[in-house]
Amino acid sequence: AALARSVAEAAAEAVASGGRFTLGLSGGSLVPLLARELPPALSAVPGSEPSRWLVAFCDERLVPPEHPESTGGAYRVS
Repeated sequence: AALARSVAEAAAEAVASGGRFTLGLSGGSLVPLLARELPPALSAVPGSEPSRWLVAFCDERLVPPEHPESTGGAYRVS
């Protein structure tokens, strides 16, 4: 929960300064954690505006999004 709150607060700060918030996401255990904790954190932090985010999936494997080991795919199904 603390990580999700930190992400939401950093996003709100970046958006408030007139810009975008850029976030690189890895896979593994981070996927279910953020899927569970980020939505309530975003609701609790005004101005975090996910529509102003640029999200990059950090994936050491070069696989298509539908592949079971795709980081981007894991976030889509969570």
